Amino acid sequence: MNHPAHTKVRGRLLGLDAVRALAIVGMVYIHIGPTGWLSPAPMADKPASLNWIEQLVSNRSMSLFVLMAGISVALMTGGPTPLATARKRLAIRAAMLLLISLCVDQLSGLNLSILEYYAVWLLILTPLVRLRPTTLLTAAGVTGLMLPVFSFVVLNYGRDWPISPMAGGVQPSIGLAVLVHPDEWLAKLHGLLMGGGFQTPYAIPLLLAGLAIGRLDLRSPAVRMKMAVVGAVLVAVCWLVSWFALGPLGAEAALAAMSGPMQPQPWASVLALPPSQLYALSIPMAPMMVGVGLLLLAGLLTLLERPVWQRVLLPLTATGSLALTWYAAHQIFIQRVAGEPPFSFVLFAGMVVFALVFSPLWLRLVRRGPLEWLVHRVIVLAVPGQRRS
Repeated sequence: MNHPAHTKVRGRLLGLDAVRALAIVGMVYIHIGPTGWLSPAPMADKPASLNWIEQLVSNRSMSLFVLMAGISVALMTGGPTPLATARKRLAIRAAMLLLISLCVDQLSGLNLSILEYYAVWLLILTPLVRLRPTTLLTAAGVTGLMLPVFSFVVLNYGRDWPISPMAGGVQPSIGLAVLVHPDEWLAKLHGLLMGGGFQTPYAIPLLLAGLAIGRLDLRSPAVRMKMAVVGAVLVAVCWLVSWFALGPLGAEAALAAMSGPMQPQPWASVLALPPSQLYALSIPMAPMMVGVGLLLLAGLLTLLERPVWQRVLLPLTATGSLALTWYAAHQIFIQRVAGEPPFSFVLFAGMVVFALVFSPLWLRLVRRGPLEWLVHRVIVLAVPGQRRS
């Protein structure tokens, strides 16, 4: 049996790093939430252009981050051929990310880090790493239809259900303190599965799609062309579905006529895209972001095969390869260093420029970012052998 993918060591897929960096930059923008260009302004005086950027980036950057998480899991577990040690490595990585997330929350003073969700998502994907791409894509399609409807029903008709994130109950401690309060663990798990605006139900289709994409031969020009075509079709179809729901189906008029936030939303709104509907309650949102991700990946993977573009986009790809470090660092910086909000666009731009300049310099000296090195080192020590199936 031939194994052409393993006959030689291949270079890093720089297009993945570039997309990862774009996702991180978008998330930094949302967390900063600039209200003025050169100096902060009251929310009422926020420029329309900044509102437009926020609307464009909001939830979409997080969605790309989740999609890339699925792709990363596929690559960590062997790309087209999963590693025999895949499940152990993922479980250890999940534990490390949870610990890092709790440390970030401890230092920032708020339960804001998405990394603890990421840890849970890795555990969800652990039993699925050996599934075929077609099976994963089918599962992504089914969950992409069912879970937004589930979240829609819980938000509109089941706010007091035990599974609802609005049902109240024990509030887990911030940061590392939760580890010494076993009575809070169940509430913490419930929050990770259902909280954050139904973040995990929304993430599951993206994770499954990402895992399937990561199993493809991303170095093949033919595969990239198919990715671009499928991506364009997904974006167009999802936009048309949303347009049809808001217009001919009357969702936009029904939403405008709602008398208050406690009134159930019209069922047609589940087919609408944000900002008309919450991202986790929108059926077309996840497939549209899969389409956007496919387009970005197809374009950037192809572009970054050329040495000239590798040099031009080095700051971006270097930043993407340090995504874990930059995500943790920016959360702590905003809460402990940046001061009280509101913030200006200058602060956001300064943070991004610093990351783009510092990342290539760091990688000239060290192969991995600080947190990337820590996670990698623990995994290697815990699972020293990497035997391929």
